[in-house]
Amino acid sequence: MAVFREKCGSVFIEIHDVDHGPPHCHLSGLRGGASARVNLLTLEVTKPPGLPMPKSVRRCLKERQLDMLGAWERVISTDWSE
Repeated sequence: MAVFREKCGSVFIEIHDVDHGPPHCHLSGLRGGASARVNLLTLEVTKPPGLPMPKSVRRCLKERQLDMLGAWERVISTDWSE
């Protein structure tokens, strides 16, 4: 389940409710069905080589960075064992 989910064009940006560090989000719906991972602190994108990153997605990431960091804080501060 996602604690953060936003659509930017055809690309979904998600932060999962149970995840591991470092703070990151997942991108799905990139060209050819590819996915990528984005460091929320630096916005560095880890993606398959040669896969272009749409400018609109980079803009969405930058505009929502603080919201995504807040969502990440909810992930790491939640006790899922209850």
